[in-house]
Amino acid sequence: MTRLAWFCLALWAPVALAQAAPPQPDIHLIWMGGDDCPPCKAWRTTELPQLLAAPEFKGVRFSYVTKPIRASVPPAAQLPPEVKPLKDALDRASSGRSGSPQAALVVNGHIYDYYVSARPAETVLEMIGAVRGEWRYPLPRCLQMAAKGRVCVEPAP
Repeated sequence: MTRLAWFCLALWAPVALAQAAPPQPDIHLIWMGGDDCPPCKAWRTTELPQLLAAPEFKGVRFSYVTKPIRASVPPAAQLPPEVKPLKDALDRASSGRSGSPQAALVVNGHIYDYYVSARPAETVLEMIGAVRGEWRYPLPRCLQMAAKGRVCVEPAP
């Protein structure tokens, strides 16, 4: 090949590869709990440091929302700025339930999974990998929980 052909190939190849790569989803994990919740405290002490240190968690936004056990999703004024736009979606997904912990995995600005448990870091990393298309989602997803109990009233398709 001529130098000109190699030069053109060198310029074109990165552009072609960038266009072929699928866009990465915007992933945001919102965790809601407080110091009055023993599972919440244990999760923050053991699982959260593992998540924050994991390479798979890089690029994932994480928001911690302080919420007492007996409270529902806090009012917008008490939410971190990055969570405020999701207040209505969180209220709908939680059905106004109290109890802690509650968590939402938000993908591209929409609730992808809402759950009421302290999932291990390993499971959360599997969830994130599945959102990125690396494998199947490890658990049934829920878009809306029942107001009481651990019942999902709107499972994800």
